[in-house]
Amino acid sequence: MRSDKHNKTIKRNTWIKRIALIIGVLLAFATGIYAGYSGWQVVQLLSDVSEDTPDELRDTSESDETIREMLPISILILGLDEENGTSRSDSMLVATVNPRKESTKIVSIPRDTLITLPNSNEERLEKINALHAFYGVSGVIDYVEDYLTIPISFYATLNFDGLVDMVDAVGGITVDSPLSFTVQDSEENMDAIQIEEGIQTLDGEEALGYARMRKQDPRGDFGRQERQREVIEALTEELLSFGSIANLTPIINAIRPNLQTNMTPQQMFSVAANYQPAANTIDSIEISGVDEFVFVPEYGQDLYVFRPHEQSLLDLQKELREHMELEDVSDYDEDEVLDIIEEEADDIDDDTELDSGN
Repeated sequence: MRSDKHNKTIKRNTWIKRIALIIGVLLAFATGIYAGYSGWQVVQLLSDVSEDTPDELRDTSESDETIREMLPISILILGLDEENGTSRSDSMLVATVNPRKESTKIVSIPRDTLITLPNSNEERLEKINALHAFYGVSGVIDYVEDYLTIPISFYATLNFDGLVDMVDAVGGITVDSPLSFTVQDSEENMDAIQIEEGIQTLDGEEALGYARMRKQDPRGDFGRQERQREVIEALTEELLSFGSIANLTPIINAIRPNLQTNMTPQQMFSVAANYQPAANTIDSIEISGVDEFVFVPEYGQDLYVFRPHEQSLLDLQKELREHMELEDVSDYDEDEVLDIIEEEADDIDDDTELDSGN
C-alpha cells in the first residue's frame, strides 16, 4: 500500500500542472529547446502567443524584478468558448504562486457567478462569464482584481475549440470519467459523443465534449471545472512527454492560434525555471455559495446562477492577499480597498514587502 507521503507527492505534482496550461506548455517547449528539438520554432511560438495582447496589457516589465527576486505572482487563466462570434470565458481560474512560501493556491470562479455588469447604468445583471464578451480580457482582469482584491500579474487565454486540434496533435489524452454521458460535438450534432464511466482515451472532439458537459453532472459547474482541469492536466502530461517533443511541429501549429498571454518569452522561461518551489504545497480553493434561478430583465427569463456566500468570498480575499504577501485590507472601506488594489496593480513590487507588518 502506498504511503500517505507518496500520495501527497503525487497530488502535488498533479496540481502544479493545473496551475496554468501556459506553464505546462512552456516546460515542454523549454525541454525541447534544451534537447535540441526545433528550438527556433519554440522561440517563434512564444513570441506569437504574445502578439495579440491588447496594448494596455502589453508592458509587463514591472514584473521582471518580481520574477528575478522570486516574489509572489498571480496568473488569470481563461478558457474561452466562442459562439456566434462572441467569446465567453467557459472556465476562469486564478493561481497565486509564492516560491518563497513554497506554495500555490488555485481558485476556480464559477462561470455562472451572478454579477452586476460594470459601467452599466441600469445595473444590468449578468453572469461573470459574459465579461470577456463585453470588455475583453482587460475588462476581465479589472473585474477579477476588484473581486478577489489582488493584482493580476499575468493572464493566459485558451480557446476551447483549439482543444480539438491540440489533443489530436498529441495523439489523444487519457481521462478517468466519474460518469457516463452523451454530449454534442463541436458541430452541435446531438449525442454525437459517447463518454463511458472509467478510464479511456479521448480524441480531440471527445475531449472537448468531456470538458464542456455540465447539465448531466450532479455537481453542475463544479463537476465541469474538475473535468476541465483533468483535461488540461492530461494534455499537459502529453505535451511534457518525449514523444510530443519529438513531434513538435504539429503541436506548435495547433497551439499558435489558440493560446494567448502577456508573458514575454523570457518571463515564461524564468518562471518555469525558478518557481518550482511553489509546487511543494498546492491548495485548490472553491468558493462556497448557492445555486438558484434569478429573473434577469435583459433576457426576460429566469437564469441559473451561482451566488457566493459573502463570508466565503471575504475569507478567500484575505487568504489570497496573505499568500501574495500584500497588506491586510479587512479594516478598509470599499473605496479605500479599490484604491489600494489599483496601486498594487500599477506596482506589485512596492507592496510585496508588507507581509509581516513591516
